[in-house]
Amino acid sequence: MMSDIKDNYTFKELEHLYKEIDDLQSFLREAEVLGYNTKQTTEFFNKMKKKEFSTLRNISDIFNKHYSERGWIAYESLNVPIMEKSIDLAEQGKIDEGEQVLIDYFSNRDNVDSLLAKLSNIEEFMPRRTLLLHAAEDHFEGRYHASVPIMLMMIDGFVNDIEQKGFFAEGVNLTAWDSIAAHSSGLQKMTSILGESRKKTREEKITLPYRNGILHGRDLGYANAHVSSKALATLLALKDWAKAVRNSKKNERKEFIPPTSEENAQAITALDAQLRESQKFDAYKSQWKPRNIEVGTDIPEKGKIDEFKEETPERMVVSFLHLLFKKNYGDIARLASHTWKRNNTIGVMAREIREIFERKKLIDYKLMSVQETSSVYTNIRVWMQFEKEDGTHFEHEADLGLNYENEEGKICACGFEKGEWKLLQHGVSEIEWSDIRR
Repeated sequence: MMSDIKDNYTFKELEHLYKEIDDLQSFLREAEVLGYNTKQTTEFFNKMKKKEFSTLRNISDIFNKHYSERGWIAYESLNVPIMEKSIDLAEQGKIDEGEQVLIDYFSNRDNVDSLLAKLSNIEEFMPRRTLLLHAAEDHFEGRYHASVPIMLMMIDGFVNDIEQKGFFAEGVNLTAWDSIAAHSSGLQKMTSILGESRKKTREEKITLPYRNGILHGRDLGYANAHVSSKALATLLALKDWAKAVRNSKKNERKEFIPPTSEENAQAITALDAQLRESQKFDAYKSQWKPRNIEVGTDIPEKGKIDEFKEETPERMVVSFLHLLFKKNYGDIARLASHTWKRNNTIGVMAREIREIFERKKLIDYKLMSVQETSSVYTNIRVWMQFEKEDGTHFEHEADLGLNYENEEGKICACGFEKGEWKLLQHGVSEIEWSDIRR
C-alpha cells in the first residue's frame, strides 16, 4: 500500500517530538536542566502549536488529493499559504476558484523569480538557462503559444540529464525517500497524467500540458494560462526533486529511531532558529523593491569602475568589462558564480574564459539596461563592440545575468545576507560564437 507524504521520515521525527512534549511544562523543566534557553523554547511553541504542525504535516497529501488530477502537485518550495487557500476553496466546493488562485500565483513573476533562479543554477539545468528566461518571459507576458512547448522540452531534457531517461519516458522513476516533490503522489504521478497518449487532433481548449498532444501538434488549444502555469509549476517542482536526488535520497531508506530527550531539546533550538530566520527573510522579501535604474541618468553608460556604487551588480559588470579590455582572464574567473565554477580551479576557469574571447578583442561597450527581477538575480544588457583577428569590427548585445551569493556560494538575498554579485555563465558563453554569427 502506498504511504502518504505525512509518513515521510522528517514528519515522523517532528511527530515524535510533539508527542514527547505533550506536557510542555515538564519539557521546559527538562530543557532548563540540560542548559537550553527556556524563554526561546517557549516563544517557539507560542508560534508553532500542535495544530499548526498537523496542518503542515497533512497539507501536501490534501493538496494532491484535490489538485493532482488537474495537474498541480505539492513540493517543498511551493508557497504554503497558497496551498492552504486553494485547499480551503476546494473543500467549499469551489475547486475552479482554487485553481485560479494557483494560476494567479504562478502568473506573477515576483512569486517565482527566486525559484527560477535556483532551478537555473542546478548544473544540469545551466545550459537551458537562456531558454528558461525566454520561456518565463513569454509566460508572464501571456505568450503561451511560445512558453508551453519550451517548458515541456526543458522538463523532459533536464530529467534525462540526471536520470538518463526523460520525464515522459516509459519506466522513469522520479521517486525519492523523504521527499514531497519526489513522492509517488507527486512528480511520479504527473509523468502519467501529462504523458497521456493523444492520438486525435483537437482544436478545443485543453487545461493540462499534455506533452504528446502539444509537441506532436495534436492538441491545438494549449495556448492558455492553465496549461502554461501547470507546465511552469511542474518545472519548478523538479528543483526539489533534483535536490533530493543530489542528497542521495534516491536509493536511501532508513527507519525512524526515536531521539533522546537531549536530542529533542537540540532539535527544538534548531527549529526555533530556523523559524526566526525564515520570518526575518519573509519580512525582508515583502518589503524588497527593485531599483528603477535608468542608464545615462542614474548611472553612466560606461566609465571608470569607481563611478559605480560599490556592491551593485552594475559595478560587477563594469569590472568584468574592464578586465576584458586587459584580457585578464584570471581575475574574470574570480568574478564567476559558484554554479559556473563547478569546483574548477581559477586556472581552469581562466582557460575556459580565454577560449570564449581568444578570437575577438573588446574595444567598446555601453550599458543598456539594468533589470532587477528579484533580490537574488539581476540582468544587465550590454552593447559590446569587438575587433576580430582580421581587423574587422562587429557588435553584440549581451544579457549578463548575475546572482547574489554568500561566501559558501549559495544564493542569498542582497541586503538580507552578506554576499557578492557574481557573473553567471550563460550570458558570457553566448558571446563565444557572436563573431561567427555576424
